[in-house]
Amino acid sequence: MGEYLVGPDGLRVEPVQLTPGSAHWIFARMVEPAARPGEVWYRVTRGGAAVGGGYFQLDQLQEIVNLADLRAPEQAGEESA
Repeated sequence: MGEYLVGPDGLRVEPVQLTPGSAHWIFARMVEPAARPGEVWYRVTRGGAAVGGGYFQLDQLQEIVNLADLRAPEQAGEESA
């Protein structure tokens, strides 16, 4: 997936597809043991540090950030990596 969005106060939201054995899979299962392969979760960081558990499903993400506040890096004045 690789693309990410930025939000207020340096928030970075990256969609990740869960693949068995990947780091994303391991961390998502630490948050939710019922996480399934192929699901898309959202890795959330601020200044490089995980926010909360670091991985969220869409409904959980909506509770911590207004999705309308998320922008592509170039729209937010940030260069994409």
